[in-house]
Amino acid sequence: MSVRTNSIGRHLPTSGGLGKTLKLARELGCETAQIFVSNPQGWAVPASRPDGASFARESREAGVAPVVAHAKYLINLASVDDEKRWRSVEALARELVAAGAVGAELVVVHAGSHGGDGEERGMARLVEGLERAREQAAKLAGDPGRVAEPVVENSVGAGTQLCSTFEALGEVVRRAGARVCVDTAHAFVAGYDFSEEDGGRAVAGELVAAVGGAVAVVHLNDAKNELGSHRDGHRKVGEGMIPLEALPGFFEGLPGVPVVMETPFKGDEADAEEVRRVKELVGGLRKAPDRR
Repeated sequence: MSVRTNSIGRHLPTSGGLGKTLKLARELGCETAQIFVSNPQGWAVPASRPDGASFARESREAGVAPVVAHAKYLINLASVDDEKRWRSVEALARELVAAGAVGAELVVVHAGSHGGDGEERGMARLVEGLERAREQAAKLAGDPGRVAEPVVENSVGAGTQLCSTFEALGEVVRRAGARVCVDTAHAFVAGYDFSEEDGGRAVAGELVAAVGGAVAVVHLNDAKNELGSHRDGHRKVGEGMIPLEALPGFFEGLPGVPVVMETPFKGDEADAEEVRRVKELVGGLRKAPDRR
């Protein structure tokens, strides 16, 4: 059996406390995990978690790393509306601090929408928003080392959404100094064809050509909808439009990048089986992480 360098995990609930989240991660065989640090559907400030420090320590000890947080869905750093844009900056800054407090290293944030004002202006606002959120988070935390890193996720390209192309993600990397999160379902419905022969390897090659080594995490989701449809929707790996045969080549092109699934929950047994299957597809046994 081959040896892989990609850590495999999934998004996990935090209801019942972070101790319960870590227990579930172990039961499912997760080597990395994603969580929310606040209600993703509301603007409320993330609450302080008394179990945050213990979760940070125990997740490292259990080899569940990196821990990734997903930012609020409401955040739109590229918004044409000044009030919403600055509210988004504030919200992201607080999420970066809250994520750092529980040991999360990365916060995935959607690229947002230019609202009809054009991609060029929207991209400029996105870049500025990222810079301001990082600055504000460092001030709130009092220590930049305690703040998680924001990474920008590709979109499906519906309407006025930004960053549906790898070239646009590359622009974020160059202009904002940010790394990126690539969602396989989003990429597929935005037009990146995993279904052709050797498609996964080809898509990974396009991605690396555009962003270099700036892929911080992959959201491994199967696509509910057709290639190029620009319609979001996740399915469990192997149950949607992306053929399983595409995945080994895709991850060969992204060595060491952590992989988090955001697929539908179907019970612990089915979720554990999905994690196990993806480990095999991505290369079997994992190379021991370097803890120096």
